[in-house]
Amino acid sequence: MERVNLTINGKSVTAPKGSTILEAAESAGIRIPTLCFYKGLEPGASCGLCEVEAEGFQTPLRACAFKVREGMVIRTDTDALQAGRKLRLQKLLSRHPVDCDHCLRIGSSKYADLDPKFCEMCFFCDCVREGFCELQALAHEYGIDVLPFAIVPGDQPLDATTAIVRNPNKCISCRRCVKVCNQVQTVNNLKAVKDGVALASGGSMAESGCVGCGRCVEVCPTGALFAREHKDELVYYAHREGVRTAAAVSAELLPELERVLALAPGSVTLGEIAGALRKIGVDAVFDLAEAEEAAAAQAEALLDEKLQAGRPVILTNSFAAKAFLEKNYPDKKDSFLFYDSALAVFGRATAGYDKRFAFGPVGGDAAACEKTGCVDIAVNSRELARIMRRTGAEPHPGRSAAFESLHLPKATGRYGKLLEHAAWNLAQEPEVFALNGLRCALCHNLGQARRAIAGEEGFDVIRVIA
Repeated sequence: MERVNLTINGKSVTAPKGSTILEAAESAGIRIPTLCFYKGLEPGASCGLCEVEAEGFQTPLRACAFKVREGMVIRTDTDALQAGRKLRLQKLLSRHPVDCDHCLRIGSSKYADLDPKFCEMCFFCDCVREGFCELQALAHEYGIDVLPFAIVPGDQPLDATTAIVRNPNKCISCRRCVKVCNQVQTVNNLKAVKDGVALASGGSMAESGCVGCGRCVEVCPTGALFAREHKDELVYYAHREGVRTAAAVSAELLPELERVLALAPGSVTLGEIAGALRKIGVDAVFDLAEAEEAAAAQAEALLDEKLQAGRPVILTNSFAAKAFLEKNYPDKKDSFLFYDSALAVFGRATAGYDKRFAFGPVGGDAAACEKTGCVDIAVNSRELARIMRRTGAEPHPGRSAAFESLHLPKATGRYGKLLEHAAWNLAQEPEVFALNGLRCALCHNLGQARRAIAGEEGFDVIRVIA
């Protein structure tokens, strides 16, 4: 692969031809702040925070989109750039409801004075993304204590499905949600408008084409899109005498949980999460992988039967994928094979408990829970982090606990990776492979599923993850 040589902040850097300045800097361990950029999505170059100076260019370049050239000499941290970034953040915050950072709102503190440990014990900051907001983090970094602009309060009402809430007042027009909804998931439920984001169909979220995958929530940098929270309700039931509670924990929540708690990757174990939930008061904690295994066992039996009929199979146990397929491909309903999700298996196996909780990554579990009632409360990694901070139950090796067992059936594995655990991702093309004489496509997002179904490859089995 052809390489390009350049200099960034006085450091010699080589990067593949076609790389952006942001990618080249990242490969050299040089951080450039961003807000609209999200790795894996098409760069929008809209927020301007990633602007850098380059010799021979009269105006700053947006590092997320500008491709490197041989011999470039770049500065990312000049006084002028830092001042420009702070000004952009101040303008954003002047149009953003600041219901975080209570001490700053009432003028009793500055960012430099805030004590993180004290803040964790305070209940006055009331944004759902408090502590995990990218805009807030950058405001802290640039020391924005006072806004030199008139504050324009937002007055648009909240809009929601049963599980996903949209707060237009907190939208910073980064367009991440539009890109993931339209380009990756191909649901096309959102559109960019002059002052932010709107529903493509107009009307409300509940009446829209949203399938509940939750990926817009995952990529949103602020509190403009969030999963409906139940943290107070969960802590109440976990502590209430006479209420038997059970929880299932997915390993997929660990990377995001480590990120929002500012812990090293791989430093938190599932056993530590089980111990934390025990400390909070949950009576029985289970590994969701056991329920996933039982769901795969059910899928094996159903797939055996379906394949004998000799027609292609479109396979999923995702609530969002099921909604997507039924809406877009009603003519292929004879090929659909819907089997139980891990949440449904867990919910059925723990029906004797008074309250059942599911802990997973930021994604579609909340919609599946709200729509199907398979468990009582679905909690994502960000909400779990806030619960841990508020209750003093952060992961700790000395508090690790073992999972209990549901004693469920196990899959034989005869369909290999077709039915193994697989995660959602941003890739454009599905994973294609042959298995037992079958041509299979493993689709890690809904856009991949659309391409696999529309393609000419003639797949025997298409598995869809939303």
